[in-house]
Amino acid sequence: MSIRQEQIQFEIGFATDVGRKRSGEPNQDALEVVLPDSRGRWHPPLLIVADGLGKHMGGALASKLVVQAFKQEFVSAAHPADYLSLMERCAQKAHQAVRMQGAKDEKLANMGSTVVSATPFQGMLYVLNVGDSRAYILRGEKMIQVSQDQSWVAMQVKAGILTEQEARTHPSRNRLNMAITARRHEIKPHLAKEKLERDDIVVLCSDGLWGVIPETLIWAAASELPPKVAVKKLVSLANRSQGPDNISVIVARQVASDHKTASKPPGRGSAEF
Repeated sequence: MSIRQEQIQFEIGFATDVGRKRSGEPNQDALEVVLPDSRGRWHPPLLIVADGLGKHMGGALASKLVVQAFKQEFVSAAHPADYLSLMERCAQKAHQAVRMQGAKDEKLANMGSTVVSATPFQGMLYVLNVGDSRAYILRGEKMIQVSQDQSWVAMQVKAGILTEQEARTHPSRNRLNMAITARRHEIKPHLAKEKLERDDIVVLCSDGLWGVIPETLIWAAASELPPKVAVKKLVSLANRSQGPDNISVIVARQVASDHKTASKPPGRGSAEF
């Protein structure tokens, strides 16, 4: 079917790294960029970052299960009327997968993961997060956090007890109020949508990035460099700041196109919506 309107594309870069201090250990982060497949049903792009919790393979397995569940549920949906509802179903399926795996093996009973996901559709960005992995929109000189940290320090900042700077170095900064875990009976994702404007840049990342380097550096790299270069630069900056945690980041830059028709799904590396 032809769409007679100006098409918007995303140029996307993504990277994940175990981090300098965790060299030799499994990377407990997982990420995926799910683009339309010309062999299947069209869908908008889906960006996912998951940060595994629990020692070694437990966290690594949990984050992979979360990403897989999100992808499967999202791609199988037929013309959803509400993308926020679809993304919540993705999160619940991910939780179910982690709980089932944890029930099979007592060694995995404490595993879990955060997740942040985003999908652009018809001029809006739909975002879901569980835990403290983040989604930003970079608009001009602004850096808008669309996700909401589900953590103890975030609650203290909201209550005026801690400042943002104090929260970054607080001993309890990694304490989460919500995560997709094998032991938790239910999850309550944070859902949000934000209007996308021309030239907006979308950034998703784990706390191995945003908790290590200043947001000003994230903004500078994502705004000034092509996405595939920006993600490598951001991983390097985090590792130069001791790289205490696994690092994952996706940068998606809007690219306006003058094409008047679109009769087939776009290829790898770009996505129209």
